[in-house]
Amino acid sequence: MQPVYEARKEDGADISRLLESPVDAGLIQAIYTRRPDAYESYMKESGESRVFVLKRENRVVATCAELIRDVYVRGEVKRSAYFCGLKRDPAYLGLIPAGAGFFNALQRQDIDFYYCAVLANNRDVMEKFGKMRSIFSFRPVASYTSYILNPNIRTREEPNAYVFRQAAAGDAAAIVEFLNAQGRGKDLFPYVRSLEDYHGLRAEDFYLLEDGRGIKACAAVWNVSSYKQFTVKKYRGILKGARVFNPLLSLLGYAQLPRENEPMDLPTLAFFLSRDDSEDGYRILFHHIKNEIKKRYSMFLVGLPAQHVIASVLKRLPKVTLESVIYEVRFSGRDGEKAPVIDPARIYTESALL
Repeated sequence: MQPVYEARKEDGADISRLLESPVDAGLIQAIYTRRPDAYESYMKESGESRVFVLKRENRVVATCAELIRDVYVRGEVKRSAYFCGLKRDPAYLGLIPAGAGFFNALQRQDIDFYYCAVLANNRDVMEKFGKMRSIFSFRPVASYTSYILNPNIRTREEPNAYVFRQAAAGDAAAIVEFLNAQGRGKDLFPYVRSLEDYHGLRAEDFYLLEDGRGIKACAAVWNVSSYKQFTVKKYRGILKGARVFNPLLSLLGYAQLPRENEPMDLPTLAFFLSRDDSEDGYRILFHHIKNEIKKRYSMFLVGLPAQHVIASVLKRLPKVTLESVIYEVRFSGRDGEKAPVIDPARIYTESALL
């Protein structure tokens, strides 16, 4: 049996092929892609990326990856590993008894804890993981909602004395300071050393809400579609042919259904933070920033944990949602004292980094 080993650049095409196997979500058959090259795409993620493959007859039949980053947990910087891209070749009918091999390869002594995100309706994955309880255990720590929104939605701005503006290159240091000051109080929020650590992200992609004390709230309009994308492969049932109703959907405030087989041009509202979690900071910044987004895009994505301050506001808007669950992963035989305790009430995972 060939062992699991770290992927090389030449494995990129095979990894892409596996990642693009369809995800069946009922009425929408979609694929998550890392075009044009999956290996290079992983290498563009912030932090350290490790990609693993299992081969049969020189063909990749299974793959997974871990993205190693420093994040905040209980106010301290901890090293985390985020599992993603676990796929097997649906055309390969042979046995792949490598679950233990993959998960052994993922472990490293300098990693404090591990976590992953699974679509809430993906019971198949959780059933498979349930059969591997001798290797690891899962603990759900947060429900997570990705909102796909039309930037033309109507919101109201209450009278306020804040100043809204687009950031400039010279604001980078102040933005980093603000992100760490506010992110320190949130579990799984990334420790930000420099904006340059995030591929394609510039200070100019941020928008700021300011008061007499400086930055009140900030967020970036970050488009990562140059190296990872979401594509609708096929619509089913009542959604088949439903794109003819896109003008009506727009009138009702919903994002239009995207074309089949074309990657979505979908920016993420990233690093969305308000000083001391002030709800008015979130609401007022959101009102202004969506007006900036609509100048360039027909839809955008916001990912938030269920308990987030602004989640109750977004739930009332016309939207398409994708529900996920964040799981903490603990491996059998590892020192349980080392792993920090993640507080579900404090979680704020950055959606553009998932």
